[in-house]
Amino acid sequence: MTGGETPRAAPPAPAAGGPDRGSPLRRVRARMFPALANRDYSRLWRANLGTTMSFWMQSLAQGWLVVELTDSEFILGLLAFFRSIPMLLLSPFGGVLADRVDRVRLLISMQILMSLSGLSVGVLVALNAVDIWHLAVAGVTVGASFALSVPARNALVSDLVPRRELSNAVALTNTTMNASRVVGPTLAGFLVGLIGIAGTYFVQTAGYVWSTLNLLTVRGGNQHPRARGSTLGAMAEGFRYVRGSRPLTALLLLNLSPALFSMPMIMLLPAFVKENLRAGAEELGLLMGALGVGAVVGSLVVVLYAGHRRKGPAAMLAAGAYGALVVAVAFTRAPLATGAVLAVAGFFSAVYMSTNQSILQLLAPDRLRGRVLSIWMLSWGLTPLGLLPMSIIADRIDTSAALAVGGGLSVAVVVFVMVWGRELWTLDPEGAAEG
Repeated sequence: MTGGETPRAAPPAPAAGGPDRGSPLRRVRARMFPALANRDYSRLWRANLGTTMSFWMQSLAQGWLVVELTDSEFILGLLAFFRSIPMLLLSPFGGVLADRVDRVRLLISMQILMSLSGLSVGVLVALNAVDIWHLAVAGVTVGASFALSVPARNALVSDLVPRRELSNAVALTNTTMNASRVVGPTLAGFLVGLIGIAGTYFVQTAGYVWSTLNLLTVRGGNQHPRARGSTLGAMAEGFRYVRGSRPLTALLLLNLSPALFSMPMIMLLPAFVKENLRAGAEELGLLMGALGVGAVVGSLVVVLYAGHRRKGPAAMLAAGAYGALVVAVAFTRAPLATGAVLAVAGFFSAVYMSTNQSILQLLAPDRLRGRVLSIWMLSWGLTPLGLLPMSIIADRIDTSAALAVGGGLSVAVVVFVMVWGRELWTLDPEGAAEG
């Protein structure tokens, strides 16, 4: 324990009841999902599932609404920019908030804000009074809410489970994100056809409300040491801590690799399908589904093996494999082959992201955990900046060339981290946390 920290309260005890300890169901749960036996973490997990499901439902509903209003790809991209730019600007402030206030109350406040945003758009659509600027304001609101709450949402996990179950809890949390990325848009597409865009917005608003109700029953998130001093001073303290730790710096550089160079592939995939695969919207949906299914499988594998201690090599190798598979996608010319490569890419993407965040959670001290995780989140706000040069290459040369360049640069960054951050090869974050 570092100087000045107050002792942490013990995480809540697992809920009583359930099947007999010796039953097969209990043994499977104890093996794969021990973190869910903690009552308050289970409620946080359900809240996260509702939030991410609503977010992806809203993404599809908004996209379809923009197509109906403008039929403009530029407006689609502009609204995505409005939603993502707060992550770049506000994430460090979210980290300070996560270390300074009650994390559960912060999450509840942001959930209410997102609920009101979705409800407002739904009402405007129902009244046939919606305009693009309404969607821009809603996008900024949702983006800002995520930027200010995600560091607390991630840091709260360590408050609610014992350290020995932290990796399992982080992997389970990432599973909600990957599963929602597959199920959310699919459900929203079905609902748009069944009850319309306004009805779909009301359903996703109900998802935010359900998440809020779960958070209201969570007991915890208020026992961490508080960040003191000015906001900018507390923020600078987090950056200084990361800069002074080579393993943490290496992990954040590793995170920067896919965020800047590999993840833009998802935004460029529609153009790749149309121009290089000579396919249409149905094939694009299937390819996105393959990517999502691979990510869900990867998340479940990380859940199953969350206790392994060689997390550093696993994160580096998975990040390198993901970059290499983006290059491989660039050379495919048949939807079936592209789908197979994307499924494997989704698998390694999930392994990398879950493992990377687990190491950060285990290495970050209690008093700085929110700020360290906000710096991790900051790199994902850079994805639109990585998309810009990739888009220029796609426009001037070819989409496959952009994917090859992005994947190649991603692999190059991973190789640099493997050499410069060589401590990751032998790092035992589980042991470091226990020590």
